[in-house]
Amino acid sequence: MLRLWNRSCPFDPMTLDLLREKVWGDPDFQGAYVSQELEGFSMAVHRESKSTVKFLCVDPESRRRGLGTALLETAEASLPSGPIRICESNPNYLVPGVDVRYTTGLLFLEKRGYRKVGETYNLHCDLRQAFPEESREGIRRARPEDRSTVLAFLDQHWVGWKYEVGRMFENDPISLHLAFQEDRLLGFSGYDGNNLGTGWFGPMGTDPEKRGAGVGGILLRRCLADLKAQGHEQAIIPWVGPYGFYNKQCGARIDRVFWRYQK
Repeated sequence: MLRLWNRSCPFDPMTLDLLREKVWGDPDFQGAYVSQELEGFSMAVHRESKSTVKFLCVDPESRRRGLGTALLETAEASLPSGPIRICESNPNYLVPGVDVRYTTGLLFLEKRGYRKVGETYNLHCDLRQAFPEESREGIRRARPEDRSTVLAFLDQHWVGWKYEVGRMFENDPISLHLAFQEDRLLGFSGYDGNNLGTGWFGPMGTDPEKRGAGVGGILLRRCLADLKAQGHEQAIIPWVGPYGFYNKQCGARIDRVFWRYQK
């Protein structure tokens, strides 16, 4: 499966560990659908009310024989009735949509009833720049005893991020930085909660009532400094809306454009 994927999807190469995380490490993994000679495979995921075809790939030498259509239909048939998205299988996802450079993939989906419903971006941040140590009262790395406070904060503001942020407490050191005002949690920023080992940043969030106080930039750069210390030369900031914030705070630039599809 790994060799097949890397032949078929050159813009999204995976390692064996990453493939295990994306398929067998998915909390809602039910099965992947493979062709008899392993010329292609698809994977469908259903989380609460959201259905996704997470993966679909066919060996370049085996295309235009109906295999992709059969694998897509098999994945769709395994999902409950209702809208289906492509790739958007958060919290355990590889990409947030279809990279626009996969032109034949876009045409394939559109021919089979999928429609573009938006676009999003992955940013890259050059980690070769200097990240001076930044300290501010109330900002520190998360500790094991912070887990319940953080999860309650997410329940209030971003319940969809609980899985990714929860995984950060399993890393050594914990890959999550927090901002407090006295005992009140104001914001968080983390990395390595998804796509472990790839320089994957996020998510991050600040209490809507406390935005503009400057804590977000400090939390971001503390995480980027950690990723640099791991040996990464660049960080991936995925599924971004406010790209202006990241450009201002760390010089991040748009590196990939994804179209989001639904049927």
